Amino acid sequence: MEDLMLGIKITHKAEVITLSQSHHIDSLLELYGMSSCKPVSIPLIPNLHLEGALIFEREEFQTVKINYQSAVESLSYLSSATRPDLSYSVSTLSKFLENPGIQHWKSFLHILRYLRGTKNIELNYQRNIEQPPIAYSNADWGNFHSTRISVMGYPVRFNGNLVIWKTRKQQTVSLSSVEAEYQSLTELFSEFLWFKQFCDVINVVKMKNPIVIHENHQGCIDTANSNCNTNTRLMKNVKIQLHFIQEEIENSIITLVYTRTNNMLADFLAKSVCRPVIK
Repeated sequence: MEDLMLGIKITHKAEVITLSQSHHIDSLLELYGMSSCKPVSIPLIPNLHLEGALIFEREEFQTVKINYQSAVESLSYLSSATRPDLSYSVSTLSKFLENPGIQHWKSFLHILRYLRGTKNIELNYQRNIEQPPIAYSNADWGNFHSTRISVMGYPVRFNGNLVIWKTRKQQTVSLSSVEAEYQSLTELFSEFLWFKQFCDVINVVKMKNPIVIHENHQGCIDTANSNCNTNTRLMKNVKIQLHFIQEEIENSIITLVYTRTNNMLADFLAKSVCRPVIK
């Protein structure tokens, strides 16, 4: 059985519910003349560093008569609804809504080429799988070259299903990679708390503590598991976050587990990666 809700195709298959937006992708490809384009295997080129367009570049782009803001917004719904693999790419292009140039538009078209080859990717949600919530936290320190703002990303699985994913530019410059990771960890847990409280309110399921959070920065884990006087010189601007996480660890609400970078599932939300990692 298939239903369509808010532009999302919902398919019921026995014990599995599938969400997809292939029809929306087809519409985008047709709108921008990319229906017959050659597919690519990744949404953004790894290690690509885009910067805001200079004045003459913006003026040149304006002559093309392209609504860059509308184009990026058309991808935002995909990335937030059914396509977590687009989250980092869309977040990257969204940084330049006020100062786009030709290079940003080429990156948008590159994403469309990726979508043409992956339009049938679906999100699957299975019933009767009892697994505790598992989360992954990661940050790409100083990712944005012009400001050295870090980018963070985190996914959360519950009962084996992906229920939360996010890519976001941090609000302040982190003085160390530990601080960047700690900001990501704090926002991840805050988001999960909201989800847990939501499930409690609608009485869907009771989650058992602790939630396991995988982190690939040993310094971040050591700081969280130590007393509050550790690394205070490095952590002044995140001291409140430090107390917050340490309190949750002491109360056995969360447990931090070290995970090697090769196994870090949050990588594709914090940086541009190759296709095997996205899968």
